[in-house]
Amino acid sequence: MATRASIDEMIHQAKASIDQAKYEMSLADQNGYPITASYVEAQQGLSQIEQQIDKLMHSANHQQKDELHRLHLQVSQCMNDMILDGVDLEHSRDL
Repeated sequence: MATRASIDEMIHQAKASIDQAKYEMSLADQNGYPITASYVEAQQGLSQIEQQIDKLMHSANHQQKDELHRLHLQVSQCMNDMILDGVDLEHSRDL
């Protein structure tokens, strides 16, 4: 069974990764920058968090699974935003 501390730590890590990703997206949007290494690292961080959430769900109880599922949705939404933002940046640069 997953401990409360492991769930709390996962939430903290996920929120930090989401915040970093949003920061990278705002920088890219403001400056029209091409995709940078730090942007890609933020995407990879979200992907790693998503994998860790999946692993933790296997040992979580029902309430924890619900909480992790909501967290997973937030991480996935942020990853999708980054992908779409990257496509938009690449498209606008090509124009």
